[in-house]
Parts: sequence; C-alpha cells; structure tokens
Amino acid sequence: MGGAAVGGSAKQWSTRVVKVRTLRPAERAWANGCYAEVSFKPSGPQDFVAVAELEAQRVGLGRLVRVADAVAELGGIYVMPGYRGRQVARAVVSFLLARSPYPTLYCIPFAHLDAFYRSFGFAPPPDASHLPAAVADKVSWCATQYVEPVSVLVRRKADGDG
Repeated sequence: MGGAAVGGSAKQWSTRVVKVRTLRPAERAWANGCYAEVSFKPSGPQDFVAVAELEAQRVGLGRLVRVADAVAELGGIYVMPGYRGRQVARAVVSFLLARSPYPTLYCIPFAHLDAFYRSFGFAPPPDASHLPAAVADKVSWCATQYVEPVSVLVRRKADGDG
C-alpha cells in the first residue's frame, strides 16, 4: 500500500486548497504524535496513511489498516483543531477511498460522526456479531479508552466499482 500513487485530490475552501498526499516515512513519528494526543492507536509502517495540507501546513491525517484478506479499517481521521469545518476530513476520506484496494472497509467512528461516514456509503453491518476479529477487538479497545460511544460501519465495493 505504501507505494500507492498520489493523484490530484483536492477540495476548494474559499481561496485555499486542501491537498492530500501519502505520508512520507520520515513523517511517521509526527503522525503518531498527533494520534497520541487524541489517544488513537499509532500507525505502523504497513498502514497506508494520508496527510492533508493547507497552505503547506499539515492539518489532518487518516489511514487504512489491513485487518484481513480483502478487508481493512478506515480510521485515524484527525483534523487539527484550527482547521475543522474546512472539509479537511472529507478530503482525507475521499483520498483514502479512491486509493483503497480493499473491497470491504470497516469504520469505527465516534457515534456522533455516523452521518459523515454514511455520506460515503458506510452503513451498519448486517450482522454485527460476525465482525472480523481485528475489528471486534478494536471496538472493545475503544470501549475501554473513550467515554464517547463508537459505532461500527462497513462499506463494500459493488461489482464494477473503482
């Protein structure tokens, strides 16, 4: 995944453009520092991590974490406080979805963010009692880490989807 091509993914915000690119290996410590600040699990070198920039400043990030064959978790979507409300998260998620080779993606958002992820085609899984082990473990971990509840959503590519 780390060798994925970076395209021209950008969203207009006023006169500013949110640019999203692949995390450089030398930036992993920065990304994990951001995640530590909000009690997210760190990213490993096997994860595909995206970085959002606005006016040459790193302002957000997100990742795809493989959990099983043909299955990954889209997560770690984080936008720096001063840049929220500027479509940064939407640009990061769009970038990750466009580059995902996985036909099935799970997402474990804080419950108040469900509508945001549903706007990308995520929905509750048909049978939440049969989640991949890594997803079920992450949901359990979240319950011990956060006061705010999380939900589980899934998105499956239909035949012919890109």
